[in-house]
Amino acid sequence: MERLDKQLLACFVVTLALGTALHNLFNLWPSILTEFFAPVNESLWEHVKLIFWPYLLAGLYLTRAGKWRRAPWLLTLLLLCGLLLAAGWFLHVVLGAGAYQLDVSLYLLLMGLAFLLPVLLPVGERWESLLTGAVILLAGLIICWTIQPPNTDLFHDLSLADTFFRLPC
Repeated sequence: MERLDKQLLACFVVTLALGTALHNLFNLWPSILTEFFAPVNESLWEHVKLIFWPYLLAGLYLTRAGKWRRAPWLLTLLLLCGLLLAAGWFLHVVLGAGAYQLDVSLYLLLMGLAFLLPVLLPVGERWESLLTGAVILLAGLIICWTIQPPNTDLFHDLSLADTFFRLPC
């Protein structure tokens, strides 16, 4: 098991800051380029970008020298995107919570897990190619569904829920 160190902590802080900065990037600089990396609206799916892109960069940076194995980082990336969607669905749709503080707390919790799980997960290197393919597939879905999102609740802007449609509770 690799131990936590200063490089990991510094990367956590930079990744957290980058994900936070991405939240308003599209509002500051609306373009076709920024919409692939930053949330275009307040849908649950769009918020996956806040974890996916910064964490992907962090994982690539930290695993490039071989100090950390790549497979646990890839698995963690996929798990956290799924956890974000599941927890966001539960908080916003099932419970009907809309507090900004809950979203920020969830993001901080997930990013904390993001840098703890790869150190703890015993994922063999034989899974690396499969996990790489799954991450590439998820990146493709993020890009495709940014261009043409499906018409489901997961892709609807939650900030407009009371004005245009009601989410099922």
